[in-house]
Amino acid sequence: MRILKSLILGIFFLFCGASINPAQSAQVANVEYIHKLVNQRWGIEVPYYPENAKLVANMEYLLTVVDRANNLLNEEPLTSYGTDPVYATKQAVDIIAAGDAVNRLITYKPMFYVTTAGNTSSFEFYISAAGSFSINWGDGTVDNINKTNTTSTIYRHTYDSAGEYTIGIGGKATAYNTSTSTAAISFNSNINTAGISGSLGAIFGTLADGTQPRFCRTFYNNSNLTGEIPADLFAGISGAPADYMFQDTFNGCSGLTGTIPENLFGNISGTPASSMFYNTFSGCSGLTGSIPENLFAGISGAPATSMFYRTFYGCSGLTGIGGPLFAGISGAPATSMFSSTFSGCSGLTGSIPENLFAGISGTPAGYMFQDTFNGCSGLTGTIPENLFGNISGTPASSMFRSTFEGCSGLTGIGGPLFAGISGAPADYMFQDTFNGCSGLTGTIPENLFGNISGTPASSMFYNTFSGCSGLTGSIPENLFAGISGAPATSMFSSTFSGCSGLTGSIPENLFGNISGLPASAMFFRTFYGCRGLTGTIPETLFAGISGAPATSMFSSTFSGCSGLTGSIPENLFAGISGKPATCMFQSTFEGCSNLSGNIPENLFAGISGAPASSMFDSTFYGCSNLSGNIPENLFAGISGAPASDMFKYTFSGCSGLTGSIPENLFGNISGAPAQMMFSGTFYRCSGLTGEIPLGLFGNLTNSPKGYMFRNTFYNCSGLTGPSARMPDGTYLYDFFTGATRGHVGDMYYGATGLEDYSSIPTAWK
Repeated sequence: MRILKSLILGIFFLFCGASINPAQSAQVANVEYIHKLVNQRWGIEVPYYPENAKLVANMEYLLTVVDRANNLLNEEPLTSYGTDPVYATKQAVDIIAAGDAVNRLITYKPMFYVTTAGNTSSFEFYISAAGSFSINWGDGTVDNINKTNTTSTIYRHTYDSAGEYTIGIGGKATAYNTSTSTAAISFNSNINTAGISGSLGAIFGTLADGTQPRFCRTFYNNSNLTGEIPADLFAGISGAPADYMFQDTFNGCSGLTGTIPENLFGNISGTPASSMFYNTFSGCSGLTGSIPENLFAGISGAPATSMFYRTFYGCSGLTGIGGPLFAGISGAPATSMFSSTFSGCSGLTGSIPENLFAGISGTPAGYMFQDTFNGCSGLTGTIPENLFGNISGTPASSMFRSTFEGCSGLTGIGGPLFAGISGAPADYMFQDTFNGCSGLTGTIPENLFGNISGTPASSMFYNTFSGCSGLTGSIPENLFAGISGAPATSMFSSTFSGCSGLTGSIPENLFGNISGLPASAMFFRTFYGCRGLTGTIPETLFAGISGAPATSMFSSTFSGCSGLTGSIPENLFAGISGKPATCMFQSTFEGCSNLSGNIPENLFAGISGAPASSMFDSTFYGCSNLSGNIPENLFAGISGAPASDMFKYTFSGCSGLTGSIPENLFGNISGAPAQMMFSGTFYRCSGLTGEIPLGLFGNLTNSPKGYMFRNTFYNCSGLTGPSARMPDGTYLYDFFTGATRGHVGDMYYGATGLEDYSSIPTAWK
């Protein structure tokens, strides 16, 4: 046998003739060399006869191997490489030619294509997978890559001239980076990505052992990417979902157009994984059409954390929600599971599908429906009363925060919408839930929060119905009946703000079970702009609140309630006692133009201590029907250095107030002036008469501050006697000689009854 092989080898060399240089004979490639080279480079076995292993290979043999290697890699028919006379020759091939052929001529057929922008001079992307890959850069350059690790590696190419190129990528991944935040391939923030086609799944598919690739942030912020999402982009990926597998995949791709392919995730089947569709299409404002009802059809089982968090956030071009979109999801709620899912989808129309969340049952989870439909202004109809029908148990933080915020097209609240939610309140649980739902009509369902009982929680009803100008009827008396205990920060802040259609009186016991120390912003803007509310303010409305003032505790509480009538109850704030707090009564009754009678003398009797910024800023602004004298001891407990805006516009527009300004109205103020401290305090109080008391503004130091007395007595045409003076009788304008118009402009504008009006410097009037 050995003699026969030697004879064949000799004949072969004779056949090749003198073309073989004896000096190069050591460089000649044999059959075994070529096959090993292919295996090492591409990981494939091209069949050959082992008994011929040591035979010298000629060019025809080499090209035939190349042809079969390409056939194995790409599953394409064999070509005529090996027999084509243009390529084929019996000339022996050396190892240099063999290496070149294996590296250059054997290549994966591109399965995924990127079209670059027209001015592209360089392009780059990352691969975080092991395997063999080829990159055809579109200018004749082909890089064949044998990647043995899953480290994120950049591949970059610079073109000879800028232009538009079509880059083809082929290959087969053999291992993936296990980091949950690492994509198998990433064009993250590549502004030169203009179009995509083909299948990434054909290259980065599910491995034989079930290992899944991730495409988190693959096209993140590709702001110049246009065209449609390829229908088979993820074909080749099958089996169970992986955590974060499609997180941020198209986030920020605002140029994508067309509909979302129905079977985009068609081969993914199994139990949901955490954050699997987190921000997937976020910001894709160019996508159109309805969300396919079978888009997630293969996903079935118990919910996972953040699984649909912001999935379609900002997709303003989408026009509908495919009915049973989440039909396969069933089980106990998970944190943030539908948080912001459709937020900003202003193009969605029609009603919210009644069974959208039908499979979700069990105890609430934090943030579970936070912002779900926030900004979906095109949705119409009544919110299905059973939308959350199977959710039952103790409330969780932010669970319905901003759920329907900005859904101005919704027209009604389905009766027992939150019927299953029972137990102690949670922070932010109903913050902004219906904020801006201006299309809602009818009355607030009486038992909407009927099963919520327990101690108040921070911001629990913050902005809940804010801007719901279409709601009508009275506020249900027992709306918050189950809430009992000490106040919490911002707990009723702006709850009914802007609900101009609400009518009737404020229920006397609306907050009847709230008792304890004041909390910051606890009733901030609660009834702001509720001009349809009528009747008197219940005297016991805040009866349970007692203790030291808190920041903004009653700021703008009744601001704009022009329909309220009668007197301000004398004991409305009777339980409040202690040192002033910032903005504590800022704009409390601003714009309550139909409140009448005298300001109760003891309204703020319990307030004592150093001034706080904006403590009585605009408190009675625009209360034109209040009458009688300003109570002498209204602010008697205030003493110390001025604070900014402390009495800014306090009585502005109270044209019905009469009599003289009380001598010690502002208590014992002394120290350096503060910004806007008495700006506009008596602005347009045309009914005030008599003299300005000596030392009305206390014992101030000569250090003017911006707008400190601007507009203070503007149009107080009934005042007589000397203009304002220091305690020692010095006129303010003689004391603050350095004051400019920016400090005291229009202080006495129109106060022509003052005896020294002609002597007042121009800057002051």
